[in-house]
Amino acid sequence: MTRMRLTLVLGMGLGIVLALGGCVTSPRATIHETDDTSAAARIAESGAARKEVEQAREMIHHGEYGGVVPRLHHAISKYPRLDEALEARFLLGVSYYELSSYRDAAEMFRDYLRMAPEGEFAEKSREYLSRIADEYERRYDTAEELDRKLQDVLETVSEDPDDIEQRLELADVLWRRGDYENAGKVYKSIVEERPDFADDATVASRVDFDADGEMVLKTPREVQRRQVESEPLAITNVNSYRSGRDLITREHRHYVVTGQAVNRSDSVLRGVRVDVTIYGFGNVVYDTNTVNIGQLNPGEQRAFSVKFSQFENIENINRHEVVGSFEE
Repeated sequence: MTRMRLTLVLGMGLGIVLALGGCVTSPRATIHETDDTSAAARIAESGAARKEVEQAREMIHHGEYGGVVPRLHHAISKYPRLDEALEARFLLGVSYYELSSYRDAAEMFRDYLRMAPEGEFAEKSREYLSRIADEYERRYDTAEELDRKLQDVLETVSEDPDDIEQRLELADVLWRRGDYENAGKVYKSIVEERPDFADDATVASRVDFDADGEMVLKTPREVQRRQVESEPLAITNVNSYRSGRDLITREHRHYVVTGQAVNRSDSVLRGVRVDVTIYGFGNVVYDTNTVNIGQLNPGEQRAFSVKFSQFENIENINRHEVVGSFEE
């Protein structure tokens, strides 16, 4: 994202008129005008930052956590020295927390506490960090804990090999330890004895069986391969920024969205296009544009940039959406 500042631009036309008229401006008058303008610019910048943060708060209030993330990143980059950037960090942490992106959330809360240990949101940041720690402890076992669980369940299964529930527990522990092959063998033995378990939610999320009974493990690598196969075109590195200040109002005239289209598959994609849409609050569509990329070879990536100017007020742009497509 681009860091932007409000600056004073003296009209060259005015300077030419003064020169032709033989007028001389005193240094003291020039300095006084600059100071006044700088103060006004700082006030305007603070007001704009406050408006952006308030809009972000409103989005969070309505549960628009995914859409508010790039907006908050933009505010932090745009107003790094203002108090609003601190609040934006806290709100970004809240948004990541609600999206279950706990590592990113913890990073934002720690950043806030490092910069403002006694700040307005310091206590809430500590509360969120405590919740994240509890969530990690509840969701994720350490390697030592998994080893201990494995030993316990192995003993139980050895005592009663016909206990399906204990064998399911054994397969689960093996899978979470990353021993996919042995976990798959346990799942297969269970399904051979009890075919109805092939439809169990956990079993179905980890193994597939074809009509001949052959098993395919849904390891993270296999899941990724299937995802690439089903969605070979990926849109990455999407960013937005404002450009083109009006010479009189100093307001930005353009909203620009950039990114890259990537062919993740090993086949040629033809007729690739990228549709970019900007929205106001309430999912009001302001404008949409299409970038026709054409052919993308395997592994090839192409950058795109779309400039928008059809909106009433750039501050009212809530989010943007980028969708890629290709000929089947």
